[in-house]
Amino acid sequence: MTKLMVIAGEASGDLHGGHVIKALKAQLPDLELFGTGGTHLEEAGVRLSHRAEDMAVIGFKEVLKNYSYYKGIFNQLVAQLDEQKPDAVFLVDYAGFNLRFAKEARKRSIPVIFYVAPQVWAWKKGRVKTMKKVIDHLLVLFPFEVEFFANEGMNAHCFGHPLLDIVHPSQSREAYRQHHQLPNDQKLVALLPGSRKNEVIKHLPLLLEMAEHLATLVPGVQFLYPLAPTVPLDTIQAQVDACSVPVHLVQGETYDAVASSDFAVVASGTATLETAILETPLLIFYKVAATSYAIGRYLLGIKAIGLPNIVLGDAVVPEFVQSKTEPQKMAEQVAGYLSDPETYSIQKRHLKRLREKLGLPGAYEKTASFVTDLLSSP
Repeated sequence: MTKLMVIAGEASGDLHGGHVIKALKAQLPDLELFGTGGTHLEEAGVRLSHRAEDMAVIGFKEVLKNYSYYKGIFNQLVAQLDEQKPDAVFLVDYAGFNLRFAKEARKRSIPVIFYVAPQVWAWKKGRVKTMKKVIDHLLVLFPFEVEFFANEGMNAHCFGHPLLDIVHPSQSREAYRQHHQLPNDQKLVALLPGSRKNEVIKHLPLLLEMAEHLATLVPGVQFLYPLAPTVPLDTIQAQVDACSVPVHLVQGETYDAVASSDFAVVASGTATLETAILETPLLIFYKVAATSYAIGRYLLGIKAIGLPNIVLGDAVVPEFVQSKTEPQKMAEQVAGYLSDPETYSIQKRHLKRLREKLGLPGAYEKTASFVTDLLSSP
């Protein structure tokens, strides 16, 4: 029986990996799957020894503080690698952890399939040398990454960006607003502080203060917070209730909420690309521990943090990072977009161009077919 070890350590990796593995299992019904992940990978048939929600962490300082915990998980997975002897490992994103694990697989002559490449094209290229040594098959999400890695001496494959398959509202803007009793003739701003609990703890107070300022600049503006399923309601309910302006709280429904909004204020991450695919103009912000940010700038050479800006190679979407995350300034920027149709439409046109750069739908099935061929080969 063919065995595949799967490792995903965050919600986005579980989502994308889950879709690929579900399609892979349909093509190879007898495939034995084990490793780490969340609900999506578990439902796809992966036997989990560790859960992604227990492995997700943000920031260098936070990683260092919990180093022994993550080292323990790593050692247990290496032991599992030795015990199970899979035919290949399928590593999804989670680069800091997974590149080290790829090295262990390579020592044992186990083929490494790496899905969702680290964004070395955006930051410094130092990791490419490591990737070349430990990855057998690199599967990337952006078409331009194929050429980038080819220039670095790596063979990469792109089957389109998977978000094109899943980022779709389930109902019209009018129907969604009517369902939630949101006036169709008033501006609606979506607040997306992140999908991790520690992100929300840092970011939500900032967004709520920004909303209070914006309400004085744009009379009648409405606010909508689509709560991520990974964040418990009791974590944020009191803060939302204490805000001096009403914030409509919905659980899930993120794509409908963003597509129905006139503007979105989004924490840097996958959500910025999802918002761009929905072609809703946005502002990107982010705030981590000062130590984490300083180390990140030194090690990674960070310039732009937002995926839309990185993909387009231009500062199309405004970014407010660290000390620049001033609620008043952010509110003024959003008000500028909402009150200036020309500025608003320019960003909309750029977001449409970004969507076109991401390739064609069907990424999950095509990726699964590629992995099927690899596992079926001698």
